[in-house]
Order: sequence, then C-alpha cells, then structure tokens
Amino acid sequence: MTYNLRPDEKASLELRGLYEKYGYKKYKMGKFEEYSLYASNSDFLSGDRVITFTDLDGRLLALKPDVTLSVINNTNITSDRTEKLYYIENVYRENRESHSFKEISQMGLEYLGNVTKQGILEVIILAAQTLNEISEDNILELNNMNYGVHLLESLNVKESMYFKILNAVRQKNSAAIKEYAVKSQLEEKAVDTLCKLPFLYGTIDETLDRAEELALNDEMLQDTAFLRMYCEALKSLGYEKNLRLDLSMINDIDYYNSITFKGYVRSLPGCVLAGGQYDKAMKVLGKKGDAIGFAVYLDELTKEYAAPSRYDVDAVLLYDEEDDMVQVAKAVAMIQQEGKTVRGITSDEDIRYREKYVLSNGNLVKEVK
Repeated sequence: MTYNLRPDEKASLELRGLYEKYGYKKYKMGKFEEYSLYASNSDFLSGDRVITFTDLDGRLLALKPDVTLSVINNTNITSDRTEKLYYIENVYRENRESHSFKEISQMGLEYLGNVTKQGILEVIILAAQTLNEISEDNILELNNMNYGVHLLESLNVKESMYFKILNAVRQKNSAAIKEYAVKSQLEEKAVDTLCKLPFLYGTIDETLDRAEELALNDEMLQDTAFLRMYCEALKSLGYEKNLRLDLSMINDIDYYNSITFKGYVRSLPGCVLAGGQYDKAMKVLGKKGDAIGFAVYLDELTKEYAAPSRYDVDAVLLYDEEDDMVQVAKAVAMIQQEGKTVRGITSDEDIRYREKYVLSNGNLVKEVK
C-alpha cells in the first residue's frame, strides 16, 4: 500500500495490532479527572502546572496531564488477577520552552495486578518490539532502579543531602556527587562508588560485571542478579544487539521501583519510549497489586527530518460530469484495489500526482506520459 501516513499514524496502527496479539485490550478514558488526583501526586508528573476548570456541579476538574495516574485511579484490579490494557490518548502539559500548554499524543500499555516475572519480561519484550516497529536503528536502555536506591539508603546521610546526591546522580554530575559525599563525611569507598554510579552504562555483561564489583551490600548484589536474569532472557530471545544498561537511571523513588527503561531511535532527537515498574504508585493510590507499563511519545515520531511527499495522491481519474456516477465510483475502486490513493476530477486541477487515468465511454484508460 502507498498511503501517505505520518510516522505517528503508521506507528499507532502497527502497535495496536502488536499489543492485541499479546491479549491487551483497548482502554478509553475521559479527558477530565478530578484535580485532587494530580494535586496530591504532583511528584509523579513531569511538571506541576495543570489546566483546571470548575464543573457545573462545583467540582474542580483537570484536563489529564498523565495517563498512568488515571489508569491506576480508575482500575479495580487486585493482586489476585491480571489486567492488560493499551491506550491511545492525548495529554495536556506545560511546554517550558514556549511557556504555554501543549496537547501531546501518546500510546502505551499497562500490565496491572498479579505481575509475575514472566509478565515483566513480556512488557520489556513489547518495549523492544515497539522500538523495532518504529525503526530497527534503536536502543533500549534497561535498569534495576533498586540498585542505586539501595546504594543511597546504605549511606545514612541526612534527608536534604540524600536528595542532593540523588539529583546529582540523575544529572551524571560527578563533581557535585563528590562535593555532597565529602560534606556528608562518607568513607572513601562509598564516595568512589557514588562517583562511578552515573557511568554504569554500556553493554550487558560489561556493565553487570562492573555493578557487581561496586556493590557495597548484599541488596545491591541481589539487584544486579535480578537485572542479569532478565538480560540473559532477552539475550536468549535475540534482543542483545539493541540493549544497553544504565544503572544511573533513577526515576521518582516514591512511585517507581525495580525495572525501568527508556527507548531511543537514532534519527529522532529525544526519548520516544519510557516505562517500568510502578508498584509504589499503586500503593500510594490505595490499589492492591503491582504494575508495569510504558508510554510511546507519538509526537516525537514526527520530528524526523523526512522529505515531504512530492505528490498529493498516487493517481487522478479524469471524468466528465455527464458520465454515469456508478461507473465513476467503480473506476475509482479499481484504482484503489491496486493500493493507490486516487482523486476523481473533472478538469486538470493543480494536483500533484504520479499517474493519470481517464474514463472514456465507460472504460478506464491509463494515460502514458
């Protein structure tokens, strides 16, 4: 077929089929949520500004800035069963560059409830397959967030210094890490491990071996073994080529835990996919059960610098206004059966096309250039 779909349209069509093959069901939600949901969980959001309005019944509502919080809030799932959902939704967030709100199109899936090891692996595989659908030239960065958290918790530093070190690790700022670590009077080995954490990035075996060497406690060793288990499974399934590890990738520790990941495509400037386990978020919102999922930022897919199509349609059908309209419709259908886009015209209009057909005495004739 030669239909000219935008990258985001093409991806959403292909990914919908992919997710449904694994038993995920389409989930549709309303545009509005009670503002209190986002106000009480602002740390979960990428920004603290939300578009709000007062409903006719006096409730303060918001245009949803996030899908995952809405899914958690509206699910009745428990740890005794499993719910597998996918969605195509628009969210409304602040654009810090233009100081205005923007509508963002995203697609994703959520695996909720009784999340087994196999379920976690399935979601990681689907993240990898999602990137492959977008482009084979991609990288999926994987992490066990607990490794970094258990390192920081073992240091027993003041809460204010804890978050300063955490932010410095996220920013890969080794100078700031060392400064805060020295101020906290940490031992030399702990300082060295902290400074190396932001650079625990690379191929599977090399990065895991380095992580084991740097581990300061049994919990960190267990975290490394947990991550290695999934990496070995992914290697066996043929995903090693596009897989990298980044153990400095630490999301909000009040909501996320354990396995997290991000996806990139070489031809696109930003992160196109992000996700992981958010068991803590489920508990914060009073839900029984665990969860893992990811979002695909469809708007990012339109940023590829592709040349615009030279043509408006593949073909035009030139017909006379006196021609039988049923014959015209059948002629259009015949051209479409060849997988072509077509527009019927009664005169040579300013339309860019590859091929031209003429309806002559009820017969479809292709003109030769």
